[in-house]
Amino acid sequence: MDPAAYKQTWVQPSTLDSLNARIHDGVPVEQLGQRASDRRDLCFEELFPYARPEAGARVLELGPGVGWIMEAMLARYPIGEIVGLDVSPVMIENAKQRWSDPRASYVLYGGLRVPLADNSFDNIYSIATLQHVEKHHAFLVLQELVRLLKPGGHGTVHLLSVHHVRTTGASMEQEAWKHVLNTNTHWMHYYSFDEIVVLFSYGLGVSDLDVKFWGTSFWVHFSKGTNEQFHCDDVDMQTFVKRGVPESIRPRGGRLPLKH
Repeated sequence: MDPAAYKQTWVQPSTLDSLNARIHDGVPVEQLGQRASDRRDLCFEELFPYARPEAGARVLELGPGVGWIMEAMLARYPIGEIVGLDVSPVMIENAKQRWSDPRASYVLYGGLRVPLADNSFDNIYSIATLQHVEKHHAFLVLQELVRLLKPGGHGTVHLLSVHHVRTTGASMEQEAWKHVLNTNTHWMHYYSFDEIVVLFSYGLGVSDLDVKFWGTSFWVHFSKGTNEQFHCDDVDMQTFVKRGVPESIRPRGGRLPLKH
């Protein structure tokens, strides 16, 4: 199995109309602007209002598609510059065809290394993208996003929960065969709460980690170089190995003490 095969479906030739239909679950084009605004507001107004871009902020979106959420971000916040980072020249070409703004630009990258400078963005976000990326690639991409984020900046990403499996209309067996056979279609990867806490806090070494469950998705906030490992104590205490465990026997290395 080629772990980079997930990219095939995003780089194939396509028209703007077919992209709008395929990557937005068939939602009519006249509703896509409102859909983008709703996702923007869920992330930055309802779940993580403390992560709103400030005046003059330099903002990065990973996986912007044809730019609907980038456009919505510029409509609401006093952003100085917004950059769309994508593996697909087809997406970038069609995004530029669909809309333009002097504050918006795009960067093409290979899916792992990002050709941008350390500590160069105040806000980084990604919505409905990383679930399509093979998990080991996704971790390395997230590592790049942490590198690009300024100390004290705000990163927000959307990931699918394992509970989403029951809503797709496809079996887990069908999803598994897509990956094994390198099928040229959307791949889906699912996460659990504990997995996110471990990957972000301990694997990526972020600070101010916050994880919200909404619908069948996880929304994750992170920063770096700040004083707190978690945005609130509930994040760490809701992990499986610590829920309901008295502080006196709370695991330090992820393992509960043996009972005699």
